[in-house]
Amino acid sequence: PYGPAGTGKTESVKALGHAFGRQVLVFNCDEGIDSRSMGRIFVGLVKCGAWGCFDEFNRLLPDQLSEISQQIQIIQHALKSRSPVVDLLGATHEVQFNAGIFVTL
Repeated sequence: PYGPAGTGKTESVKALGHAFGRQVLVFNCDEGIDSRSMGRIFVGLVKCGAWGCFDEFNRLLPDQLSEISQQIQIIQHALKSRSPVVDLLGATHEVQFNAGIFVTL
């Protein structure tokens, strides 16, 4: 979701997740997050089937944004194609198809 601060983007994702019975974890993005730590978060979400809401994604540094976006693409492709596994961070991980990644700007 995109929109001005304080309009309920993150709260909407959380409410939708809870309506579907999903665990929703919110992460605030900033310059201190690197692609490796974000990759570990993605692995956890994919393995347990939780939803991740990444708030203020636009605060990531450009080089991190590019690499993290590629990781998200890999996960999206695995979910769409119903692939039982995904390769992230140099390892193969099982995919729980309830996993979801949401980005707010």
